[in-house]
Amino acid sequence: MQSRKKVLLVGTSFSAIPLLKELKKQGFNVSVCGGLKDDPCHKYAEKSFYIDYSKKDKLLKLCQDEEFDYIVPSCNDFAYNSASYVADKLDRFYGFDSYDTTLLLHTKNSFREFTLKHDLEVPKALSADEDMHKYIDTLSFPLLVKPDDSFSGQGVTKVSMLTELQDAIDFAKINSRNDKAVVEEFVEGTLHSHSAFIQDGEVLIDFFVDEFCSVYPYQVDSSCISYTLSDEIKDKVRKDIHKLVELLNLSNGLLHTQFIVNNTDFWLIETMRRCPGDLYGTLIQKSTNFNYAEFYLKPFLNQKNDIKTLQLDTKYIARHTISATNNLIFKSLRFLLKSEKLDFFPLKESGSLLKKAPFDKVGLTFYEFDMQQELIQNTKHMKNYFVVDEYEGIKSEQ
Repeated sequence: MQSRKKVLLVGTSFSAIPLLKELKKQGFNVSVCGGLKDDPCHKYAEKSFYIDYSKKDKLLKLCQDEEFDYIVPSCNDFAYNSASYVADKLDRFYGFDSYDTTLLLHTKNSFREFTLKHDLEVPKALSADEDMHKYIDTLSFPLLVKPDDSFSGQGVTKVSMLTELQDAIDFAKINSRNDKAVVEEFVEGTLHSHSAFIQDGEVLIDFFVDEFCSVYPYQVDSSCISYTLSDEIKDKVRKDIHKLVELLNLSNGLLHTQFIVNNTDFWLIETMRRCPGDLYGTLIQKSTNFNYAEFYLKPFLNQKNDIKTLQLDTKYIARHTISATNNLIFKSLRFLLKSEKLDFFPLKESGSLLKKAPFDKVGLTFYEFDMQQELIQNTKHMKNYFVVDEYEGIKSEQ
């Protein structure tokens, strides 16, 4: 009997479960690595390695010691960057660009510098280095100051005047592992994402999503397939994405991008090659019957995707991440929507500390609306349909 191919899934959080499930469905022998022993993927993998994969040399040693056939990054930048580093060093895994390209796409200063140089549509920006103040007059206030390498909106500050700038830079650097920050012009508009599956230098299939930050201003908590974006904007975004693919000669796989739209203008905000977190792929699958996890995984498994037999569907699904504006001791959750149309993925136990957004969440929900217009009208207000109750009189940790 032929032994099963061995896959290492880098990351063990709940967001990685759809990837683990799909790998096991395809018959692979799946190992996982991650430092948090209570993470769910440890319970279901054939083998677990309890290492901090953000330390890329530890992941490299693991892959040198073990005979994995494939390595798959999960749903955060640290997992993808470290896996890309290992693939670059060992030159025997699939689905990755060069490590230099990975760093360019996943660090904000490098991405801004590259995109501005090649006339892609992005906000004007400067690296927050010693020479920045010589050129700050080239930017128009208000500004956004961001950590160079963080995600989930942590460490981001909007500043309206020069006197606020240094404090914002210091705060961003505290939230950055490489102690760097980027300063960019704040652009007004609606927020969206674009998931494009690249194959042989072209976009094989893609999806556009409307996104809303209703609890914490720089973290998406509500989203749905977009029915509001114009074909003109979609084509403009695709044109820039195709240019990015060509310029960097990107390998087959997912290229996921956030962008802002204002009338006929748009700006690319950030891009990534890893799977988005918070069950983003589940939103696409529930809305369209498209197997997001399968298409994400195949390039890492040295396989090509095929859209010839796809049978897509249309359901009006809103995704919402439930969080709170302050630290509290979580008691219970009340739903103000019809339960038979609601899927809930709990992440907190009653009596546990719930940190304020963007550092924590109660769980994720998917709700099916009957009509397209209901979806469009209600997705941005999803936070109003869930009530987080707390244990009063019990002091939360600060």
